[in-house]
Amino acid sequence: MPARTRLSLAIAGFVVLSAAILFTLQGFNSDDTQTYDLSNQVVLSNSEIATNTNNTGKALAQVDLKSVNGATVATQTFLGRPTIINIWYSTCEPCRRELPVLALGAEAYSDKVRFIGINIKDSAKVATEFALEYGVKFEIFLDTSGSFISSSGITTAPVTLAINAQGLVISQFAGELSTDKLNSLVAELLK
Repeated sequence: MPARTRLSLAIAGFVVLSAAILFTLQGFNSDDTQTYDLSNQVVLSNSEIATNTNNTGKALAQVDLKSVNGATVATQTFLGRPTIINIWYSTCEPCRRELPVLALGAEAYSDKVRFIGINIKDSAKVATEFALEYGVKFEIFLDTSGSFISSSGITTAPVTLAINAQGLVISQFAGELSTDKLNSLVAELLK
């Protein structure tokens, strides 16, 4: 076969192969992704804003969490005593500001109320070091799978839940917790 014919066949083969690759890639890259027009006009409705499910009157979500030591702990082990559960993570600014309030509250009410922190983003090391920096001595658990926040419908942090001894959420507070609000939650728990 002459060199010219071999060259023509090689070029034709390359063109056919390239076309096949492009066609295949277009198939992989085509999707039904919605496109959006950018503008300065912002209109939000309630369905577009991340909000927490109100868990007041509901049973505490029954899921497994991880202790900072790596042990699996079921939330049902939290039952039997009034409990304050705070959902937080280290880069959340309101979480940072309220942790000293929770630390002091945990010390003040330690004989009556159990305090638990559920960290939703950090590693065990980061969560432990961060909590110690703010004087936290109460138990810290990790929601590494997101099962607690998913089951509870929690989309924002911080959130504080007041749970009675039977495991019923009697109050839920979203946002930075003040000393007065914490005292109010504890008083409601101890009625």
